[in-house]
Amino acid sequence: MKKIILLSILAVSLLSCETTIEAEKIGGEWLMEGSRLGKGYMIGDQKDSDLAKKFMDAYENMDAKLMMDFSADTVKFHPADIGGVFDVDMTNTDFIVERQSNWDSISRDYIFIMPLNMEDSDGRIVTTAFSETRYVKDGSTETNIFYERLYINEQDLIARVVQYSRPPNE
Repeated sequence: MKKIILLSILAVSLLSCETTIEAEKIGGEWLMEGSRLGKGYMIGDQKDSDLAKKFMDAYENMDAKLMMDFSADTVKFHPADIGGVFDVDMTNTDFIVERQSNWDSISRDYIFIMPLNMEDSDGRIVTTAFSETRYVKDGSTETNIFYERLYINEQDLIARVVQYSRPPNE
């Protein structure tokens, strides 16, 4: 009799347990022609945000060597201040050192850092916005607001940087 009661209690408790499985929510839509047309986005992994932040902090700290550690050998760079796409050799520090050569320091205030994955794809992107002040060697300052997308490859390295900018509200 005890076994029947125990089995009944066990059966009732098992049947009353609810398990909910939440599917990844997909939002947004890629609208340009190509293989990504119609694909949506999902929130990505925190490790991608952490990688992007380390890469961006290295830039802010003017540590080109550390930036190399977080970069693919060649990074596709879409700068905000010049039209076009450039293949940047990140096996050395030459490009970063030259790009920062006119500045004493850089200061950034981040607005957000958001990792994204594209539906049905291995594509990993970190989107960020920040205000950047460059302290120029002549004593002047330059401030812009940036919107930046960093693409992460299969080796967990930054492989593409796309920038857009605008002047701040004065």
